[in-house]
Amino acid sequence: MKASHVPFLRAKFEYYAEAQVARVLTQMDRDPDSPTFGCFDRNYWHYKIRDFPSAILQQGIFTLEAVRCQQLRLDAPRAVIESWCVGTVNALLRLVDRQGGLEEYYPFERSYPAAAFGLYALCRVLYDWQLSTPQLLVPVDWLALQRLVSHVARRTEQQASNQQAAGLAGLALAVKLDSLTLPESVVEQHTAHLLAAQHPEGWFNEYGGPDFGYLSVTLDALADHHDATGDNRTLSAIARAVDFLAALVGADDRLPSTLNSRNTDYIVPYGLVRAAGHNPLAAWLVETLFQDIDQCNHPAWATDDRYHCHYIFASIVRSLPYLEAMKPGQAPARHSTWLPGCGFWIYWPSNQQWTAYVAARKGGLVRVHQQRDLSAIADYGWRIYQDAKVWTTNWWSDHWRVQKNDVLRICGACQKAQFHHSSPYKHVILRLLAWILREKLIPLLKRGMIFRPGRANGPEFERRVEINDSGVYIQDRISPFARAKAIPSPRQNLRHVASADSFSPEEWLPPLLGNHEQTLDKALVIQRTWKAKP
Repeated sequence: MKASHVPFLRAKFEYYAEAQVARVLTQMDRDPDSPTFGCFDRNYWHYKIRDFPSAILQQGIFTLEAVRCQQLRLDAPRAVIESWCVGTVNALLRLVDRQGGLEEYYPFERSYPAAAFGLYALCRVLYDWQLSTPQLLVPVDWLALQRLVSHVARRTEQQASNQQAAGLAGLALAVKLDSLTLPESVVEQHTAHLLAAQHPEGWFNEYGGPDFGYLSVTLDALADHHDATGDNRTLSAIARAVDFLAALVGADDRLPSTLNSRNTDYIVPYGLVRAAGHNPLAAWLVETLFQDIDQCNHPAWATDDRYHCHYIFASIVRSLPYLEAMKPGQAPARHSTWLPGCGFWIYWPSNQQWTAYVAARKGGLVRVHQQRDLSAIADYGWRIYQDAKVWTTNWWSDHWRVQKNDVLRICGACQKAQFHHSSPYKHVILRLLAWILREKLIPLLKRGMIFRPGRANGPEFERRVEINDSGVYIQDRISPFARAKAIPSPRQNLRHVASADSFSPEEWLPPLLGNHEQTLDKALVIQRTWKAKP
């Protein structure tokens, strides 16, 4: 990216931010006389359809801080905005229980994400106030914040690195606050734990594999961790993650989101923008992935209000002051590669006009990205129905057996899944169990709704994928399964992830496997070919 392009890119970011800021501020209770003043859960304070606020939504403080610092051009009286900022901080601290926990989805949850992201947002803002506007710190409930700090310091997250990164950034910033007590050795322990979780290929573990959306959230947190600590190990980790992301950008300047382990389809920019101040490859990623953020077809525009308020919009507005400091972007060399750690095969033809991807550990999902004026070609695997039961091949798991030479071969039994229906009775049971088990309930819910171990018990599935400059060749074989039928899967994935499943125009495109239902009275063999244009 040339330096002269930076003002143009900043204008795009500003356009998006100014178009969306009112949507975010609407989520907040702005009535100074209200007992819920500063709460960002509109479903709680306004609609009254929840009986407690979701604490993780208080990350809206980042947006208020951007308004207060005039990073957004709004005619907001300074005294009013400052009172809103303090009100939002204390609205979160009011929710901290005696053990330092916070709730996100149900009472007595003691959610690690709510605690980690809440601490991160508060400590980042309070540290900035300590440096520039210390008078705003006077009304802060420091005892509640100390309980939150101690709670996060006692916990770690093994399966979702972005949450651990947020907690780490919060702890590193808490050390810098004069009114809090936290040994630096605790930060070092959490730092070592997170950095050890980075795979040599550059990604961090997200439920068993890489996820581009959550990796970018991790980069946001690592940028602020480095601000607080100056730890150069963090910069090295960021550089490896940037290399990984850059290798995956396709001929259409997009990432192959349906290959993600957690099915996210967004990218947040703050960590990338901060890295772009010294890393030309990160600058190229920002320009490439956000060059059309001012257009409604950019993935950011499809994000639901909850996650938009969570951190996506916050990451965008926090990027604004740092865009001018970006280095000139430098594109990576484009070449085919096989990443055995995560099972990604990335193929670039000699003419560089398209990119093909296979996610071996997600049942061999295939994508082809063409140049920007052409739609992607997507395959979402199969669903197998037998009466009311359903199995899928579109499932990230280590149970798939993978062989890679000139042809990629994926074998394994289809994963049993289910649709989760909410009901008042289930919520009553959930709350009873939560009252009894507290945070011990969370692993049980993850096991049932997300991981479902030992459920790869459907028909045997084998996929062979061959890719060369002429195109992509797929051969699928599904073993016989009595009274069952196979249907090409829609874009949606049956693993429950809250931040996934935003709308995409891809949902309107026919999948590569077609739309035809097939019976499994005998073995099913299907061949599909995508031919590249000469």
